Amino acid sequence: AGGRRQLTWTDGSGGARGTVFEPDATLAYPNISPDGRRVVVSRTGQGNTDLWLLDGARPIHFTFDAAPDSQPIWSPDGTRIVFRSNRTGADDIYQKLASGAGVEELVAASDQVKTPESWSADGRFLLYRSIDPQTSLDLWVLPMFGDRTPAVFLKTSFREGYGAFSPDGRWVAYESNESGQNEIFIRPFVPPAPAGKPPVPAGGQWQVSTAGGIYPGWRPDGKELYYLNPAGAMMAAPITVIGTTLAPGAPVVLFPTRIYGGGED
Repeated sequence: AGGRRQLTWTDGSGGARGTVFEPDATLAYPNISPDGRRVVVSRTGQGNTDLWLLDGARPIHFTFDAAPDSQPIWSPDGTRIVFRSNRTGADDIYQKLASGAGVEELVAASDQVKTPESWSADGRFLLYRSIDPQTSLDLWVLPMFGDRTPAVFLKTSFREGYGAFSPDGRWVAYESNESGQNEIFIRPFVPPAPAGKPPVPAGGQWQVSTAGGIYPGWRPDGKELYYLNPAGAMMAAPITVIGTTLAPGAPVVLFPTRIYGGGED
């Protein structure tokens, strides 16, 4: 009511199983901690958008900069949170300890808009999307060790984004409009080659959705992939790994959603 948004747990058939925090018209980009106990979310108050931690008891103000902070992602061990902020006039990627201690650290900077999307389970790589005036959305990989030199994961004339590492780190699910509409695909993940070494080619690409799809997300065991169809319904497709290849199964509708934005990204 009144445009307010409510974070709600549901079961596999869409039945409500509880809520997190109170309704708020400004809640956006929720991301659940690895242990399932907290949610980091962007929230606007007094004219400024910051990150907040919600644990069911009370909201904790997490970032305080005057620039908008959004698109948070937890590290696999739950100790850090990366997020997007335009504190220097460009949308760069920062990280901060989840405990709130210390200062925020700039981890990726460029003149393009960048958004963190997924952190590999081993903690070594961060997947992010970047907007290029020539190629629209592209997917990049940022090593979270060494000199943190970003490398292209997928950059074509099409729009690729909303990437998600599989739980075992072997695959990346993502959204692309290469077929003429947004669909969900999976590719193998090949870590960037060390400096001075030629890149290792990644083979294979599999389409998961069949009638449009956005926002892919993996089941924790990697055997199913979820996404939204153009009508905003929650979809699920079984994923079978056979050696170095995948066999996506037929997608099924789980339930209609009331997700903010529906089936459009």
